[in-house]
Amino acid sequence: MRFLADYVYEKVFYDYTLRQWGLKPEEPDASVTVRVSVHISHEDRYFQDRYQAIPKHRYTALFRRMLSYPNIKILLNTDYREITGVVRFDRMIYTGPIDEFFDYMHGPLPYRSLLFEFVTLEEEWHQEVGTVNYPNKYNFTRITEQKHLTGQRLPWTTLVVEYPRAYQPGENEPYYPIPREENRERYALYEREARKLKGTVLFAGRLADYKYYNMDQAVARALKLFEEHVVKEEG
Repeated sequence: MRFLADYVYEKVFYDYTLRQWGLKPEEPDASVTVRVSVHISHEDRYFQDRYQAIPKHRYTALFRRMLSYPNIKILLNTDYREITGVVRFDRMIYTGPIDEFFDYMHGPLPYRSLLFEFVTLEEEWHQEVGTVNYPNKYNFTRITEQKHLTGQRLPWTTLVVEYPRAYQPGENEPYYPIPREENRERYALYEREARKLKGTVLFAGRLADYKYYNMDQAVARALKLFEEHVVKEEG
């Protein structure tokens, strides 16, 4: 078993963690490495969940229906600070970086970013499954072939290649909080500031909660907020 553990560490964890986080596997919080569970079985999927799926009519339809409510107005390329004096609210849901919301009063929190490269090939299929991770010595970490997920049938295919990047404010987007003890301690200072707002601003999402959510966890977080601040307070 020691041989197997060393093999998995070298072939799966080491290079992938170094590229994805800019850290050695022992440097980030253990919650990062436990996301890659090791199973001795014939199951070749990344997750072992019994049910793994995407919304029946895909995410575009999901968000289109959510945003079709008459009281919802979408403003693109707009910082919320630009409209705070225009849009009145009793309660706001904030999903951006929590340190930015509080003007970095306790110092900036570190994040990681990504570069997405879209590649279209004149071939029906490029890989056997939707997403393939590349844990070894590549510049990218994974390739997603969307057709496996959407069920489309076309004579060509488009790939999404992901390249991890350091987050540079003003140059790219923050995608992942970096789970380390010193970062968690700084986030706790911002969490304390958030509590002072007494529910007028609700923080949710990877950047606002400074947590590494999967999609199902992000949805569960939203439902929990709704249960706590709408159903219980108004019900």
